[in-house]
Amino acid sequence: MDRELAVLSELVKEAYPELSTVVNVDDWMAQRFQPPIAFLLTQGVREEGRSLTSYQVVSEAAIVLHYPKVAGVYQPLSAEPLRELLRQRQFTYQGKTSGLSIEIDSSTLRIWRDKKDRTEIAFQFTYNVAVQRAVTEKINEFDVEGVRS
Repeated sequence: MDRELAVLSELVKEAYPELSTVVNVDDWMAQRFQPPIAFLLTQGVREEGRSLTSYQVVSEAAIVLHYPKVAGVYQPLSAEPLRELLRQRQFTYQGKTSGLSIEIDSSTLRIWRDKKDRTEIAFQFTYNVAVQRAVTEKINEFDVEGVRS
C-alpha cells in the first residue's frame, strides 16, 4: 500500500473505527467484500516544485462507504463522522504509521448520497515530499602543496 492510501486508511479508521477497508480496485469491482466497508482510492493529479529541496504533490481521494443490509433494507452510513473529524483537525491530517501529513482542500469536498447502497466522498489533498539527493563521497583530507603567502 502506498503512503497516500495508508494515510487515507488511517483517516477513515479514525472516523469509522468499526469499518474495514478495501484498497484493491479489482476486489472492489468484483464486489469481493462484505458490507459495511469503506473503499479507498487515490490518484495523483500533479506535482509542483516548492523549493530546491522539496516539491508538492496534489492528489484526489475517493472514499465509498458501502451500507450494511439488514432484513433486506440498506442501513445508511453517515458522512458526518468524517466531516466532523476534518473540521476538528482544520482539514489537515497527520498519519501515525505512514508519517505523511496531508492538507485537504475543503472547497473540493463533495458528498454524494444518490445511490441506495453507498455514500461517495471525494476531495483533493496536498502533501510535501523532500527531493532525494544523490549520495556523494565526502572529502576529509586536503593536500595543499605549494601554497605561499
